[in-house]
Amino acid sequence: MGRKTQRMKAFFSCKKKKSNVQNVPASQTGSQISVSPSPSSNRGQAEDVALDAFQLALNLVKESADWFGPLKAAAGGLCECIRIYRQVADNKDNFDKLAADIAERANILEQERKKGISSDMEEDFNQLSEKLKEINAQVKMKKDQHIALQVVQGDQINKDIDSFYKEVQDAYQKCKDQVLFTIGRDTREIVNILKDHIIQNTHYSQKAFHYVDIGNGHARTGCTPGTRKKVLKDIEKWADGTSPVKTLGYWICGMAGTGKSTIAKSVCNTMETRKMLAASFFCSRQIPECRDQSKIIPTIVYQMAQFSPIFGRELVTILQGDPNKISRPPSEQLEMLLVEPWMKVVRSGAMHSYTSVIIIDALDECENIESVLCALIPAIQNQRMPGLKFLFTSRPENHIYNDLNGPRPPAESQVEKMYLHNVEESLVQADIAKYLLDKLQNLDIAQSDMEKLVESSGKLFIYAATLVKYICDPRFPDLALSRVQNMTRMGSIPNRSQTNSLDELYSTILKNAFPTGEELTPDERENYLAIIHTIIVAGRPLTCIIISELLGINQSHVEATISKMQSVLYISDHLIYTFHASFADYIVTRARSDEMYCNEIEYHTLLSHATLNHMNNLRFNICDLPSSFLADKDVPGIEGRLKNIGDTLDYACTFWGYHIARSNGNENLMKGIESFVENKSVFWIEAMNLMKKLPVCQENIDYVLQNLKNGSEYEVKKKITDVKYVVELCQLSGSVVEATPHIYLSILPFCSEWLMNKIKLHDVMKMECRLLRRGAIHIWKTTYGVSSINLSCDGKTLVSGDDNGNIKLWDVFNGKEVDISIGGHDGSVRSVAFSADSTRIVSGSNDKTVKLWDTATGGQIGDPLKGHDECVNSVAFSADGTRIVSGSDDKTIRLWSTATGAQIGDPLQGHQHYVKSVAFSADGTRIVSGSSDQTIRLWDTATGAQIGDPLKGHDGWVNSVGFSADGTRIVSGSSDKTIRLWDTATGVQIGDPLQGHDDWVRSVAFSADGTRIVSGSDDNTIRFWETATGDQIGDPLQGHDQWVRSVAFSADGTRIVSGSDDKTIRLWDTATGAQIQDPLQGHDDHVNSVAFSADGTGIVSGSSDNTIRVWDTATGAQIGDSLQSYDGWVNSVAFSADGTRILSGSDDKTIRLWDIATGAQIGYPLQGHDSYVKSFPFSADSTRIVSGSSDMTIGLWDTATGGQIGDLLQGHDDLVNSVAFSADGTRIVSGSDDKTIRIWDTATGGQIGDPLQGHDEDVNSVAFSADGTRIVSGSDDKTIRLWDTATGAQIGDPLQGHDSYVNSVAFSADGTRIVSGSDDKTIRLWDTVTGGQIGDPLQGHDDYVNSVAFSADGTRIVSGSNDKTIRLWHVATTVQTQQSLQDTLSHVHFPDTNWKLSEDGWIYFPGQFQGVFWIPQQYRVFLWRSQNTCLISKSGYNKISFSNCVYGENWTKCVAS
Repeated sequence: MGRKTQRMKAFFSCKKKKSNVQNVPASQTGSQISVSPSPSSNRGQAEDVALDAFQLALNLVKESADWFGPLKAAAGGLCECIRIYRQVADNKDNFDKLAADIAERANILEQERKKGISSDMEEDFNQLSEKLKEINAQVKMKKDQHIALQVVQGDQINKDIDSFYKEVQDAYQKCKDQVLFTIGRDTREIVNILKDHIIQNTHYSQKAFHYVDIGNGHARTGCTPGTRKKVLKDIEKWADGTSPVKTLGYWICGMAGTGKSTIAKSVCNTMETRKMLAASFFCSRQIPECRDQSKIIPTIVYQMAQFSPIFGRELVTILQGDPNKISRPPSEQLEMLLVEPWMKVVRSGAMHSYTSVIIIDALDECENIESVLCALIPAIQNQRMPGLKFLFTSRPENHIYNDLNGPRPPAESQVEKMYLHNVEESLVQADIAKYLLDKLQNLDIAQSDMEKLVESSGKLFIYAATLVKYICDPRFPDLALSRVQNMTRMGSIPNRSQTNSLDELYSTILKNAFPTGEELTPDERENYLAIIHTIIVAGRPLTCIIISELLGINQSHVEATISKMQSVLYISDHLIYTFHASFADYIVTRARSDEMYCNEIEYHTLLSHATLNHMNNLRFNICDLPSSFLADKDVPGIEGRLKNIGDTLDYACTFWGYHIARSNGNENLMKGIESFVENKSVFWIEAMNLMKKLPVCQENIDYVLQNLKNGSEYEVKKKITDVKYVVELCQLSGSVVEATPHIYLSILPFCSEWLMNKIKLHDVMKMECRLLRRGAIHIWKTTYGVSSINLSCDGKTLVSGDDNGNIKLWDVFNGKEVDISIGGHDGSVRSVAFSADSTRIVSGSNDKTVKLWDTATGGQIGDPLKGHDECVNSVAFSADGTRIVSGSDDKTIRLWSTATGAQIGDPLQGHQHYVKSVAFSADGTRIVSGSSDQTIRLWDTATGAQIGDPLKGHDGWVNSVGFSADGTRIVSGSSDKTIRLWDTATGVQIGDPLQGHDDWVRSVAFSADGTRIVSGSDDNTIRFWETATGDQIGDPLQGHDQWVRSVAFSADGTRIVSGSDDKTIRLWDTATGAQIQDPLQGHDDHVNSVAFSADGTGIVSGSSDNTIRVWDTATGAQIGDSLQSYDGWVNSVAFSADGTRILSGSDDKTIRLWDIATGAQIGYPLQGHDSYVKSFPFSADSTRIVSGSSDMTIGLWDTATGGQIGDLLQGHDDLVNSVAFSADGTRIVSGSDDKTIRIWDTATGGQIGDPLQGHDEDVNSVAFSADGTRIVSGSDDKTIRLWDTATGAQIGDPLQGHDSYVNSVAFSADGTRIVSGSDDKTIRLWDTVTGGQIGDPLQGHDDYVNSVAFSADGTRIVSGSNDKTIRLWHVATTVQTQQSLQDTLSHVHFPDTNWKLSEDGWIYFPGQFQGVFWIPQQYRVFLWRSQNTCLISKSGYNKISFSNCVYGENWTKCVAS
């Protein structure tokens, strides 16, 4: 008899050995043992010692369970099983270790138990008891089987031992983990965490919790006990790690009605019982908060804060640092609110080996679910949340499949898939039978009828559930059996499609609810169907009242109809829902629903009319707001006032466009739209703003515009576009419309006049606009220079790349940065572009890579595309989105596959220098490229071959190229300052170059219709061009302070965006502005110098446009022609004392005298300086001129002869920026870049005293007081200083206030005031006695103020600026002067002369601490300010009248009753 046979006998007889017990420490706890046969040996005393230790360990196991009866019994059985197996095992040492291991685990559990027992912990021990009983029973069963068979395979014994060992170990380990987890979940701490204000504001959806009653007692239900056992068991095993499936994700996929949600609910219940449910989210298309993808992560993390206190504490800390993280897009929510805090839990060791499950049900019922899955699935795939498992359910929809399907091979997916509709029908039917028997047990149903009901259900649980609702209708208990008989007579067709049985059931329910024949009149039947169909096609769940008011059907009739449909409909919070999405699918499919069919287009048309009609109830000030100074939220009783907008009106306002977009767009509907737009659209915007739904206005208008045809509806389209502009201004106004009255007071005055006339708007601001081109509609400020921009095809989103490698998204409609984080590059982002469907972005960078990004999540798609050896300057998508083209400093062009990220073919080579720009043709067959080699080349995308010869003509780098939409033309922009058009067929240049820019052209683009071109340049301007003629359209768009690097048209051609080195992105209206009959006059470049005539009636100005001009101060009109004979900028101008002559100096190193009457130059230019002349005033008697030059010298000149008086005065060590005579003409003062001021004797030419020192930077401007006792100076050190001419000492402290260089200073004639102009764009007045600033700065210029001067009477100031404008300002000194000023200004529409314009556009009146009116961004450009009496600009101006304006509590008077 062999050793194996002997072991078997011992196993069957279960003999026991007695021994003395010794305490041997347990070792190798938790290690897994593989049992294998080993040769027998003489164990002797060593074996006895081991056996004693073994027995002691088993005793410890039992003793540790003494306190709990069930566990004690189970532990005793376990010890017996260990003895049984040990007797037949070859390696006794392994079982000694097993016993010691279990003893140690049992001891740990006992120690934890002694710390305190809770009901949860008792349940943990109970579960261990049950598991041990199950293991014990299995061992005994195998023992009995082996005795019965009288034969045992040795290999099988080893396998049994292995399995036994692992099961016991796992059971104790699991109990240990559960106990420790239970101890860690301090209930009081969890309660405190959940009470935290931060956690309460996580925007979670309570209705998405699995256990929540979703309304009217309709809680989510799980599977009927005994059903779906295999499916549920498989999921449980996957969850607890005992399944062969080891993935972290599990997807239950099934057709509509296969019972996915009930399975999910059952799993929730089980996981909750086992304390494994971390969170759940049940999506529902009918419940807005349950179909909102932005609520999924917040809802999950809220529940996880209950599940794990460590997680909760970490979440609170994160949100305290930045509460806005809860509002970020799902990709960021996932990272910051789930992954980060969960990893803290993992690192703490609190979870041990414990597995937690998150369940998300009905993915297909959540809008934009891909934005969550695109972030969540990669996190699961990359195992970034160890210990967390995710269960998903959904219909088998493609977009969900694509997201859940995991990576391409060879990577292994972390999401297991189970197709519920593929489960064997017999198994499903058996479960349905159990379900029906359970639900219909109180009815006496024949076995044959029950079988028919089961058979008719097929594999659809929703059929069975609907059947039960129909048969067991609580309103008709006496009809239950007859309904059973009726349903069993329906019959069944072999091999029918999946929906036929469900269709028959729905048809039966509808026919019983709405009987045919003469029981209902046609009108009654039509009403019934209208109610049902309205519920199906509505934009959201409706109440009975809304349906009643929209359809004009009695409310009781609606309620009666709904009550008859309780098998398929239910009401929660007064809103009507379908029990299952399959009912809507059925009723909108003619082939399925027959005479009950809902024609969606017809009903959307009906609801379009209904919503438009109901909006006739809109009115001015619908919520009776009392004051324009109160934000809506601060209005007393605002919640009650909002009830004036009833539920039906709310629905109509929100969804009218939604229905129109899905309607048949008939003629009557177009008339209704036109009537609404003309008469109610403004009141609609008011109501929507009150309801915080302004973005929905934009959606509605876009719906309607997309539905309009271009023919006879042109006028309607134009009016809707005007209304859209109102909405756009409201959205871009930011907080302005938080007080709804400002729609009327601050927005409408800048909109189409017909809108104001229609609602009889009056007593509001009046705008006199004489602008050839409006300013930017909106300005986004960035941290770094903007190198590239692109607009999405729908025009809603803007992407920008900057010099620091950042990529950002911006909402074009509300002017805010989109809260999505995009990774970016390690170098400047040179180019960005949207795909045609706007779902992806491509970027190219100085880091030599091309990257793809997901627009919805901001996540990078795949790895960077690498291949270029130098900076990537330009990238573009093909129209179909399958390819990307890139151009680089490595002189190559490369094509890439968006699907794989692989390079397509070889690089396209041919350019001899950097490739600066690339673009696809619309059909994707060609690529155009522009290069620093001054050529443009065409390429065949299929072959990579160059098409024809290079296009030559530019004399500089070709920085930008683009195709027209029809592919027949190419536009190019170059560093030669020109734009050129090319014929793609012939390669010939079309017409002459487009000229106008004064510096490099950086970016060009066609409008979508190809009729216009936009260009951006280093001259800081944007220009429009007519493609057909090459003519510039209107004036350049000005506002950027530095190079314009990138420009783009919106798809509809109404907007342009521009990005600049000045760290701004600007949005522009392409409309040319006001049509002005008389041409506006003004300078074409910086105004460098201005001066008054002695009598104050004239102004002279000198400009970088090389001209001198004279202006009438009363009218602002130019007097005579421009004086022009310079080869350089005009740096300084001055009037002679008698006003008959003008003096000017220029970069051409000359000084010239001009006769004002004739405009002729007097004599020859005064020459003598070796560099440009910066300053040259007349002496008081106009007999002499003094000049200061960049050659560091000062010259004196005789005005009669033009001769130089004496030698040039020398002494300064750097440029002389400014010179001035004393009133008596005996002295000259000069200021220089050497930081000094010097005084000179005009008679001798000698310097008087030492230089005046004190400034820390260049001295830009100096002047004498009229009495000659003081000098004023302005410097790059931002200060103004006063000096005593007798002593040379500084008088008092420096005058400080400017934020940048002080360019110009002047005394008033009486010496009591100083005026200064600065690079900070302001003009300031100072009191010479106190040194204090007088009043607020004078603001209005949009660029550096280069020159300022007082009029002789001291009541006016003139200023000249880099913004190319000249402004006249009234500066009152006394009450009398103020009254005089009031009279003077009354004719220019400023009854209140002291209003101020804040940086954010608010107008403030004296004594008002709140903004009274708001001015939109684009109307602040060239705006007359309160103290302006004249604004001279070639681009025009904006002038506002506040005459008779109402505001505050009188605001309601702005609309005639």
